[in-house]
Amino acid sequence: MTMRRVRGLETEYGLQVRVRPLGAATPAGWRRLSSDEAAQRLFAPVVEAHAATNAWLRNGGRLYLDVGSHPEYATAECSTLAELVAQDRAGDLVLAQLAHRAQQAWAQEGLEPRISIFKNNVDSHANSYGSHENFQVSRKADLAGTVQALTPFLVTRQLLCGAGHWQRDRRGRGHFLLSQRAEHMWDPLSAATTRSRPMVNTRDEPHADAERFRRLHVIVGDSTLLDHTTLLRVGSMELALRILEAGSPCLSRGVPEPGLVIRRVAADLTGRTAVTEDGATALQVQWEWWRAAEALVDDEELRTVHELWAQVLIAVEDGAPGRIADRIDWAAKHRLLRAQRERHDMASDDPRLAQLALAWHDVIPGQGLARLAEQRGQVRRWLAPGVDERAVEEAPPTTRAALRASFITAAQQHRRGHTVDWMTLSCHDLAEGQVRVEDPLSTHDERVGELIRRMVTEPRQTSSSSFRAANPWTPSTLG
Repeated sequence: MTMRRVRGLETEYGLQVRVRPLGAATPAGWRRLSSDEAAQRLFAPVVEAHAATNAWLRNGGRLYLDVGSHPEYATAECSTLAELVAQDRAGDLVLAQLAHRAQQAWAQEGLEPRISIFKNNVDSHANSYGSHENFQVSRKADLAGTVQALTPFLVTRQLLCGAGHWQRDRRGRGHFLLSQRAEHMWDPLSAATTRSRPMVNTRDEPHADAERFRRLHVIVGDSTLLDHTTLLRVGSMELALRILEAGSPCLSRGVPEPGLVIRRVAADLTGRTAVTEDGATALQVQWEWWRAAEALVDDEELRTVHELWAQVLIAVEDGAPGRIADRIDWAAKHRLLRAQRERHDMASDDPRLAQLALAWHDVIPGQGLARLAEQRGQVRRWLAPGVDERAVEEAPPTTRAALRASFITAAQQHRRGHTVDWMTLSCHDLAEGQVRVEDPLSTHDERVGELIRRMVTEPRQTSSSSFRAANPWTPSTLG
């Protein structure tokens, strides 16, 4: 029987801010802010409300500043793919709303800002930041064996869900790659996250009963913008895990030097690069996993994933990425850059190509080319209209996130000092006001209901400094 599991995404964003005096008559005068100054100004409403650059949101997710002043958003726990795609896009909207608030604040100071928030994985200095996937798996599973078996799938999955990357070589010539993260991956498995990044990190924080579960922390993937790409990214990984959990014997191919192979695959849009010790190509490996997954598709979401998976592989096989450019990030970006090169007769070293590639990832409304392509009908949506907007305020109803969201909402409404983490809900001004919810699939817990009722009816036991703002910051207050 297939294990019902929770999944989540953690996404770091790039931030770029320039300011100049309002009403400046010339293009000159722009001052670029340091990453730290830009991030602190962006998070000013969060700090005002929470006395920290860290906030748990009413949708059950978490917003914070990571190392290097990167804004980061972690989705709530999700048990369906639709929930996860919506929660991921909600993070883009939350960051865009913060940018809108920052623009208003700078205008009051007599400054005109230009803010860009990039959902990408590489900055102008070739530093990489990630979008990490988390999957609940059984504690009984052998982590090293699981990752070894997954390695052929992970080094070739960029054919399905790479974000696309325009990279210039030492001579200045531009080349299109399938993935942004591929150039920064090395070992299949290790504890590192920065210098020698693995494809899977050994971090053992299950946020659940540690005797039963662990968290598979996949950090090889690109940040994705288009609904179908995100769906395929997490859905194909779900099916890959099901294949291994079912004990499939047919996917035991070894990959020599995975760190080098993943780079070669990224540079080959045809999928013909040899990947395994016996010479199987990236396309052949992906078709093997696709065939093994067929018998494990048991709902409509995974059926959509499986069908889209085949459509992408057929398009790659036929050398026709244009067929999937309305759904898959790398193909859509490839179409954009090729069209611009042809229209404006650009050489491969033209700096405008790198600028266009970067602008694809901007999540600020009216600026990001991916979102503009959606508005113009050039790429398709998978989510129904308004689902991602609702996910900014509403937690997934099928997981523990719903309990966390109810607690946060009640604590804010009744001005109760409180803190939360993935498993713990604490009301600081009530005696014995803490509840620990270990099951991430729990949607009802009488202890949480009782704690909420006590926040409504019982007087405060102590004064609390953990709740500062009269009007707590939530994304919906940003307009």
